[in-house]
Amino acid sequence: MCSVHDEQVRILILNENEDNNEELFRLKTGWTLQIVLSAGLSARKIRIFSNACLNENDQFQRNNYQELKWVYPSNTKYDDSNRYVSILCCKSGSFHYYFTIDGTTSKDNLNGQGYFQVESYFIWPDGSGEVLEQDCITCQSVLSKSLGSLSEWKSRLEVTHHSGYNMIHFTPVQILNRISNSSYSISDHHKLNPLFQGTYEELKLLIDNMAKQWRILSITDLVYNHAA
Repeated sequence: MCSVHDEQVRILILNENEDNNEELFRLKTGWTLQIVLSAGLSARKIRIFSNACLNENDQFQRNNYQELKWVYPSNTKYDDSNRYVSILCCKSGSFHYYFTIDGTTSKDNLNGQGYFQVESYFIWPDGSGEVLEQDCITCQSVLSKSLGSLSEWKSRLEVTHHSGYNMIHFTPVQILNRISNSSYSISDHHKLNPLFQGTYEELKLLIDNMAKQWRILSITDLVYNHAA
């Protein structure tokens, strides 16, 4: 899974007292991130920590930080100025890193920090193995409550297919408040809207067929504090 994208190396340079919490360093699955030191830090005893998933089977835990190990490429015994940390981007997600210069491990003593993002991606479910990149998603939002019964959905959504979209965002498909009928005023989060005259299994079959036949993926969302 780590080789979905062509192998590339991206360099992230650490600078003293640098806070990059409002920025994202973007990467792709299968790429390698190398973290190196700026000239001002090259002679310091830097320890760097991250909550990144270092293996494909790792489960992400936000507060679980591991110390990253330095690689020393120089053949000179006392020269570690060109040391670096190497991370293979095996799992999608946004990961935090921080480093210290006083030899401690605590985030309270950090000297710099930031985030790097390993972008998520989709693989078409038609057996081709072809990847749909985030930047190539063209999504259309649809009011689910206006689509009628499930038997009519495909004919109504065919215009989306011919318009070139590859993803549909469906507003909630659960039962809505009978008075407001607002798309996000859900009266039962577990039951399908009776307007559709079908079941969740039939809905799944429909969206699976759209993905395979039309190459249109589907997403939906909930806003829990908008419940009826």
